[in-house]
Amino acid sequence: MKDRKVFFLSGASRGIGRALADEAADRGHIVYGSSRSWTGAKPALAFHPITMDVRNDASVRAAVKEVLDEEQRIDVLVNNAGISLSGPVEETPLDAVHDLMETNYFGVVRTLQAVLPVMRRQGFGTIVNIGSAGGKIAIPFQSHYSASKFAIEGLTEALWQELHGTGLRVLLIEPGDVRTEIWDRSRHLIEEDSPYLDALVRFHKIKKRDMGDAADSPGRVAARIADLIESDTRALRHPVARLARLFILARKLLPDAIFLWAVRRAYRIDK
Repeated sequence: MKDRKVFFLSGASRGIGRALADEAADRGHIVYGSSRSWTGAKPALAFHPITMDVRNDASVRAAVKEVLDEEQRIDVLVNNAGISLSGPVEETPLDAVHDLMETNYFGVVRTLQAVLPVMRRQGFGTIVNIGSAGGKIAIPFQSHYSASKFAIEGLTEALWQELHGTGLRVLLIEPGDVRTEIWDRSRHLIEEDSPYLDALVRFHKIKKRDMGDAADSPGRVAARIADLIESDTRALRHPVARLARLFILARKLLPDAIFLWAVRRAYRIDK
């Protein structure tokens, strides 16, 4: 094992976050995993569970203080907390968009602003932002989710530049489809009189399949992320999960007309 590190990880109650918290703890690291809420009493876990709402400044500051009071440092920050949303741009209420961006984008900014001063004083630390292949490839009917992950791409690339030469490291993880609960727990907007209804139904059928048995396991993805954190890499972008690298490469190399046609065909957007 590499040197024992103190991890602070958001969104640790399920999915990639839970798998990564378990993986890092199993490797001997000290892990503090946060969630907006824990069912019942905080469970007995391999890591230290913390209650934190990334949408709330005071909650984030209190969680960071709790880790520092116990450990006096934070070596690795993993911004993983996120939610999803599906529906046509035309029909998605703005309050749903605000809620998603408050978690997926502003939650990351809020946590970064609380932890970065600590890491700069230390002179070391690793920032890990969990983006998505959907931050490189816009997904129809998940426009706002993709927009939030596109925003994370821009934020993280700029942060990589700002922190270059400081001793701090920035990693952007770009998962493809991973078998988690995020799709089932998402808010899905389907109106029976929607002009998009037929395409939406087809899209949902494909998406549910892709997020099921066809998707990669959270454990495998978490192990890959842990390997990257323990490595000496300073590369910015890291596609993980099956086919993520291939899809992102295709987006880069193919002309828009061909790639966008392929996406429509994959999700059966056209009749």
